[in-house]
Amino acid sequence: MAYIGADPANTGTGLFSQDTFTGDGSTVTFDLSNIAPDGGGNDIQVFVDNVRQQEGSSKAYTLGQDGSGDLKRITFTAAPAASASIFVLNPGTKNVQQISTISDNAVTTAKVQDSAVSTAKIAADAINATKIADDAISEEHLDVTAITGNTELSAVAASDDVLLVFDTSAGTIKKIQASNINSAPTITSISPTSALTGDGTGNHTFTITGTNFNASAQAHFVNTSGAEVAFDTVTRNSITQITGVIAKSSLPSGGEPYDIVVLNPNGQTAKKRNQVNIDQSPTFVTAAGSLGTLAGGTSVSVSVNATDPESAGNVTFELQSGTLPPGMSLTNTAAEGGTAIISGTATNPTANTTYNFVLRAVDAASNTSSRAFAITINRTFTSTSFTSSGTFAVPSGTTSLTQVLVVAGGGGGGTHHGGGGGAGGLVFFPGYPVTPGGTITVTVGCGGAGVPGGSGNAAGGYGQHSVFGAPGDPGKHPSGDVLTAKGGGGGGYWGSANGLPGGSGGGSGANNGQGAAATQPTQPGDSGAYGFGNAGGQGQSAPGGGGGGGGAGAAGNPAGPGNSGDRKRDGGIGKAYTIGDGTTSVYYAGGGGGGSHEEDGPPFGVGGQGGGGDGGLQCTSPSPVNRPGHAGTANRGGGGGGSGADNCGSPNQSASGAGGKGIVIVRY
Repeated sequence: MAYIGADPANTGTGLFSQDTFTGDGSTVTFDLSNIAPDGGGNDIQVFVDNVRQQEGSSKAYTLGQDGSGDLKRITFTAAPAASASIFVLNPGTKNVQQISTISDNAVTTAKVQDSAVSTAKIAADAINATKIADDAISEEHLDVTAITGNTELSAVAASDDVLLVFDTSAGTIKKIQASNINSAPTITSISPTSALTGDGTGNHTFTITGTNFNASAQAHFVNTSGAEVAFDTVTRNSITQITGVIAKSSLPSGGEPYDIVVLNPNGQTAKKRNQVNIDQSPTFVTAAGSLGTLAGGTSVSVSVNATDPESAGNVTFELQSGTLPPGMSLTNTAAEGGTAIISGTATNPTANTTYNFVLRAVDAASNTSSRAFAITINRTFTSTSFTSSGTFAVPSGTTSLTQVLVVAGGGGGGTHHGGGGGAGGLVFFPGYPVTPGGTITVTVGCGGAGVPGGSGNAAGGYGQHSVFGAPGDPGKHPSGDVLTAKGGGGGGYWGSANGLPGGSGGGSGANNGQGAAATQPTQPGDSGAYGFGNAGGQGQSAPGGGGGGGGAGAAGNPAGPGNSGDRKRDGGIGKAYTIGDGTTSVYYAGGGGGGSHEEDGPPFGVGGQGGGGDGGLQCTSPSPVNRPGHAGTANRGGGGGGSGADNCGSPNQSASGAGGKGIVIVRY
């Protein structure tokens, strides 16, 4: 066959492929193994049961893209029947290419697609030094991520690590062990860190320790103005030690504290700041502030320590300002470089007091340091109890007594269903003014007498007054009133209408009489303002008994007519104080209990808390019992208990209890 022009390059390729499928009666799409020509469905041949099918949307099938976008998918208009044989002849899109040898420099950079040649497509060792032209790789072609993309090591390079360096003389890159690289020096310490100028003659010798001191290393000081101060001589003893010597006159105290600098010949330096002081002041070891809380009136001692940083010379101390506690003084000892001892018998203050002062420490070169301290002296209380009359000596320096308690004698109980005796009047006075070094008269009252058995019906006796101070006492301050506690009133008896009035009133006998009034709170002056007392209780006819005597804290209880077990005739309660030892609470001035009435009447009245005596019982038949009234407690000022009714034997009247003796207690 003749052609106009050149012959066709390819006259037939024989590249058809065949795909075979089997119908299932429902599937309409089938994907070819190779991409079909883009000319459409007429470029392929589709057979079902050896019958060629016509392409087209209204015909047997259409050709389209599969899920990957390739022209491979045949879609039948109706699903081929089950077991139908389907095969497709597909010429495909393969081309026949001629492979030719490419000459050098035939493929340029512009003809190579970006990223066309990847690391995976380059064989190992494919590129070596002989295949890279000189200067082919320049700085601009080095990727900075070769360094920045790697993690920096935090560890110091080991001595056998190899580093890359540029040899400027040879113009080449060389490898070198890290141990051969010059390391910068470091300074660990210098000794001494303090020095005395003395008379300015002689030398200071300093030892510098550290690392990487080169064989020709040098050292010098730098003062606070930044000026260098050279050593007279510098000796490099080893890679870790340098010794420097300098005249004392060359290192004055005006430029301290001095820095120390070490220089290696390669220009690397190390500096340690504020290392050396000249003529340094003493250093206090004892912290500023309180040195403790001490008890007044006792032997006490505290210490303050300081050291001299430059020598073993002792530091001495002096009181710069303020006041030491009275009775204490400052002395110096040689212990631990210097110790101040503040000792003595601290004067007992009238109240807890803190004393503030400043101590100055002085070293051998007359350098000084000061520090503020404080010592607290707590008031130490002393209590003096008077159980009989006497004289109180006011301590020197004491201008006020912390507390004064004055309790009078209690009244005696009455007979024949008698009333309880009233407690002695009570005066409690805080902050009583006194004159230091003087004396004060103290009178302690006795309790009122009880009535002996067989004496018939009678009231109990009055208690005696107790008194602290007397006009003209040299220890009594002019503004201080004489403190008088009134004696307690006696209890009444069967035939008596009432008990007897007193500091606290006595209870009446069993005749419906009235309990006696208290006179202590009605006194003029401090004895009344700071005094305590209460009325006695009312008596009650059969089957009652005598009323309870009044107490410092409450009135006596009346004798009600209740049944067995009724104790409405108890004495009034007293009042409690810790004045004796500062901690233990003690009751004083309780009223006496009333006596019982009939054999089958209520039991005896109980004495009030604070020393009141219990009341007596009527005799009990058929077993005669003689139960007299009980006496009030001594040195509590309690009222005596009233007696019961007739004694079953002879004498025919049981006894009543006597009142308790008073007391005076002074706390200072």
